[in-house]
Amino acid sequence: MSFPSLVTLDIGGTKINAGRYVNGVIEDSRSFKFCANASLSEIECFIINCIDGFLIQSTTAICIGVPCIVDTQLGVVYDAVNIPAWKEFDLKSALQRRYHLDVYINNDVNCFTAGEHRFGAGQGYDDIIGLCLGTGVGAGFIINNELYQGHNCSAGEIGEICYLTSTIDEYCSGRFFDLHIGASGTDLAVKARSGEAYAIEAYSQFGRHLAHAISHLLLILDPQVIVIGGSVAHSFDLFKEELWLGLADFPYSKVIENLKIIPSSNRDTALLGAAQLYLNQCKQNKKTEVTAQIVNSKEASAESYLTSPQPS
Repeated sequence: MSFPSLVTLDIGGTKINAGRYVNGVIEDSRSFKFCANASLSEIECFIINCIDGFLIQSTTAICIGVPCIVDTQLGVVYDAVNIPAWKEFDLKSALQRRYHLDVYINNDVNCFTAGEHRFGAGQGYDDIIGLCLGTGVGAGFIINNELYQGHNCSAGEIGEICYLTSTIDEYCSGRFFDLHIGASGTDLAVKARSGEAYAIEAYSQFGRHLAHAISHLLLILDPQVIVIGGSVAHSFDLFKEELWLGLADFPYSKVIENLKIIPSSNRDTALLGAAQLYLNQCKQNKKTEVTAQIVNSKEASAESYLTSPQPS
C-alpha cells in the first residue's frame, strides 16, 4: 500500500532542516546552512531549492515551521526577528503559485512541540511545554492534548521578555555564549567536557538564566513536562544541574517536585510536528465539511416538510 508524502521544512535563524514525511516517518532529511540576512527573493529561492530536493510524484503538500508569528489560515509570516526580510510576507501564496500543492505554515516551536507530543518525549502527557533554545528562545504549549497557539499564533514568544540588561532571548539562547562569554556554545561544550573551568562556569551561568525563564512559564502554565529542543539542548547535561538548583527557589515547591524536564532526542521532531499539524487541520476541515452537509441536509428536509401540502 502506498501513502502520500509531504515535504516538510523547519526554518531557523542559521539553518533549514528539510525532509520527506510518509506515514508517520521522516524517510529522508538534510540540514542546509541558511543566510537569514539575505534578500526576500534570495530567501524564497533558497527555500524552493530545499523543497525541490524532496519532491516526489506522491507529494501532496508542503508543511513548514517558521521562526516567527504567522497567520496559519492565510500563510502570511510576520516580524521574523532573525529574518529581517520577513516583516510581512505571503509565503503560502508564493509556494502555491510555484507548486500547485497544499501549503501549511505554523510557528517552528509549535511544530516542535506538536512533534514531541505525538512522537517524542511528550508522548503520554496531557500538558507539555516545548522550549527551543537556538538562535533565539521560544515556547510551545500543549494544553489538554491540544496545541494552544493564541489568536495571532504568538503564544510562547518568551524571548522578548525583559531580563537583566536585555531580554531572555539574549541570556537563554545560543547568543548568550557569543555575547557574554566570547565563544560559541559548541566550542564551549567541548571545553567543558574536557574539564576547562571557565567553560563549565559558562554553562552553569546559562542554567541559572534558563531557570528564570522557566519560572515565568511555570507561573502561567502548570505542565507535566518541559521538553528542551534547539541546538543548545545538545549540551543539556552541562547545565541541567544549575537549572534545577535555580528552580529550587520557585515559590511552589510541589510544582517543581512533579515537573519533568527532558531534552529532545529526535533531530526531526519539528519536521514530524509540521506534518502532523497539517494532517490534523485536514481532519478538522473534513469534520467541518461533513457537519455542514448534515446541517444543510436537515434544513432542506425541514423546509421541504414545511412547504409541502399537509393532509387535512
